[in-house]
Parts: sequence; structure tokens; C-alpha cells
Amino acid sequence: MRIRKLPIQLGQNAEKEIALRLKAGDERAFEDVFYRYYKHLYAIGIKFLKNPDLAEDAVQEIYLKLWHHRETLNESYAIKNFLSIAMKNHVLNVIRDQHQTIWEYLSSEVEERLGEDTTSDAFQLQEYGAILEQGIQELTPQRAKVFRLRVFNGMNNEEVASQLSVSINTVKVQFSQATKFLKDYLSKHADLEGILPIILFFLIS
Repeated sequence: MRIRKLPIQLGQNAEKEIALRLKAGDERAFEDVFYRYYKHLYAIGIKFLKNPDLAEDAVQEIYLKLWHHRETLNESYAIKNFLSIAMKNHVLNVIRDQHQTIWEYLSSEVEERLGEDTTSDAFQLQEYGAILEQGIQELTPQRAKVFRLRVFNGMNNEEVASQLSVSINTVKVQFSQATKFLKDYLSKHADLEGILPIILFFLIS
């Protein structure tokens, strides 16, 4: 997609005017917002999702929601900030729902970069997985169970609480403590640049 380059910074009055026009259903205002912030939102998407197709789909989804809910837009709130927060929340949901797709894309991307010599990469991916597993094994049994069910099984807090027969608040606390520990563990034992993105995004969500 060819995106026109527009300055991303607007004066307060100009931004408020565009927001008011957008709320009124002005398609030109929507087009202005679309082109002005598209690259910014796509950068957020690709940073988290690593997959260009998923990142572009996420941007399109955010703009679709913006148009459908334009009447509820608060003109006193910066559009860029509104879209950025919406995009970050959306990609975290995408990661939760499509973590396998993202991981498969990353694996194939590395294989293409290395050509036919994929043995070292496969070993590296296994090594990263082993480091994460070592960290999980250092958690208390309940925290490990909560983390595995939330991240690897894709369960929400209510589902985990029901399976483990504990309160939802207990799940939230245990998951928070587990992710904080694992984030610190991974930072000490693995090169985090470009690896285990799915897990790391859960850790910062």
C-alpha cells in the first residue's frame, strides 16, 4: 500500500478541528487521520507482531473501529495517543489469539535469512525455549501452572481460576508475579533482541 507522508505532529487547535470533523462523519478528515498516522501505527504493529500481514491487518482494524465509533471520539484527547493505545491493546489480543501464526512466521523468516543452513537456527530456537523452560521451573508450582495455562494454553483468568479451583484474583496475582520473574530471568540468560516475542509481549501486557 502506498501511504502519503504527512507530518505526524499537529497543533492543538488543528487536531481538535480534525476530531470534530471526524465525529461529524467527514470522510476527508478520516482520510487525513488515516494517512497521517498509518506508518506510526504500522510500526507499533510490526514491533509487536513481527509479521507484516498481521501488522497491516491490525492497523486496518483500528481504523475501521475508529470510523464506526467516531461519534464517541473525545476531541480534547490527542488522536495519536488514542490510536496508539488502541493499537497496543489490539495487538496484544492478536498475540493471544494468533501466537502460533506469529511463531511460525518468525521461524520461517530466520530460515530464509540463513538459506539452507538451518541447523544452527533450529538449535538456537530450541536453546531459547530451554532457557524459558528453566525459568518456568524455578517458579512455584502454582505460578508455573498459571503461567502455562495463560500463555501456552491461551486461557483467560476466569478459565484458569476454574481449572485450578482458585479465585480470579489469585490467578491475576500469580500470573503477575510469574511474568515479572520470567522477564527478569530472560533478560539475564538470553539475548532478547528478536527472540521469544510472543512470551515477552505477554510479560509486558
